[in-house]
Amino acid sequence: MAKKEKSKHPFRDSIEVVIFAIVMALGLKVFAVEAYQIPTGSMMPTLMGTQLIDPDRQIPNGSVHDRVLVDKISWWLRDPKRWEVVVFRYPLLAHQNYVKRMVGMPSEDLAILNGDIWTRKDASENYTIERKPEDLQNTLWKSCWPIPGSDAKRWMGWETANQTPGKDGLLKLQGRRSIQSTKIFHDDYRNGFPDSIFWRIPVTGAGVRSRNVVSDLKLETTFVPDDSAGPLEIRMDAGPFPIRLRLEPGQSPSITLHSPDGEVHTGDFQHEAGKGVEVSIAFWDHRISVLVQSEGSNWALTKNLRLDAQQATMNRIRFTAQNGGWSAFPPKVFRDIHYLPPLRGGGAPYFTIPEGQYFMMGDNTQNSHDSRDWEARELELDPPVDGRLALRGDNFQSGTDPNFDNPRWDMGRKVMTFRDSTGEQFSVPRESIANDQRIHSPFVPRDHLMGRALAVFMPLWPTLRFGFVR
Repeated sequence: MAKKEKSKHPFRDSIEVVIFAIVMALGLKVFAVEAYQIPTGSMMPTLMGTQLIDPDRQIPNGSVHDRVLVDKISWWLRDPKRWEVVVFRYPLLAHQNYVKRMVGMPSEDLAILNGDIWTRKDASENYTIERKPEDLQNTLWKSCWPIPGSDAKRWMGWETANQTPGKDGLLKLQGRRSIQSTKIFHDDYRNGFPDSIFWRIPVTGAGVRSRNVVSDLKLETTFVPDDSAGPLEIRMDAGPFPIRLRLEPGQSPSITLHSPDGEVHTGDFQHEAGKGVEVSIAFWDHRISVLVQSEGSNWALTKNLRLDAQQATMNRIRFTAQNGGWSAFPPKVFRDIHYLPPLRGGGAPYFTIPEGQYFMMGDNTQNSHDSRDWEARELELDPPVDGRLALRGDNFQSGTDPNFDNPRWDMGRKVMTFRDSTGEQFSVPRESIANDQRIHSPFVPRDHLMGRALAVFMPLWPTLRFGFVR
């Protein structure tokens, strides 16, 4: 084998390697992938960006800011898809990047009704609900009960018919005496946050006053029959949509599901005394998913339902063992994202999305500056200011950072500081403002989309955050 000859110019070779590495890194950043830090809480708990507080003194004490890896390649090969988490340039301040979930697509009408997204192609059609795929939905459920720090074995928030749970939380169901939830499940701001920081999350924005009853719920629990077990009925009133599941032991064990559309589904299900029966009932985006499984047997149903939009005024979960013979472990209850209509000014929740434009919302809709409320401020100037006859920027007031508000007046309200959509600032004398108007500007053009969020990562403290973004 020939011996490799030493380079006559080692310094130049090193410089070439460094330059090549820099070019490759920049190329990857511009054309392939790039990491971003999440500065705000608009996508929580999917993506975290928040100050933390000392729960006892309610003062700032640390923060959590996820980093996300952004894929810039996929959309060269295909169009963006609904429900993807997107990084884009904010149309009213183009040098600032936002991250939101894409909920509205080009050339459709969109409505935000009772916590759900509804769309239609044109005015000749009826609105239909947009359903999140089940694999995505499984990542979006927010835990409602038990509350972090509470002892689930005590069944707080449930009417237990004067029964005392065992040490493991197992509660015997007495004949014809129901166990039912006394807590009404709302879109509580802290639902879904990691247990380690749950009580350290400051409740801000509309979350301070938002208490909407939710209908999109998921129940998970385990029942244990004994030799005397009779029929067991599990009922979940998901807002105005009742779901009833009945297990019938005996010589011909069976299962019956009454779904919210009035249909009845039946099947065979084997379960043995002393063996746990795991039950999962989920209702979201007018879809029902039920799974019942025990050792050696399972029954599953997933179905899209044709239901009208209805506001939830209550919700309830109830377990009834008609002749006794069943015990229940403490259940877990989750809720879906509850999409709120516009927060600023109470605007109508209906939008017509132009061709080539998209509608974005944060998963934390109680505290997200997104398509619902984006508003442009347009000034006509006479005489001109710095050679400009008109200026256009975002109209953003009462944010968390007053220095970022736009526009801002001086103390005497004689000079307006105005930031246009490129980020350049202008001092505009009041007498130069010939016309000042606000225009709702809720959409993001295709060429402002930078990529889809691919993965989330951050240091281990105060909570581990690592995985793919859905």
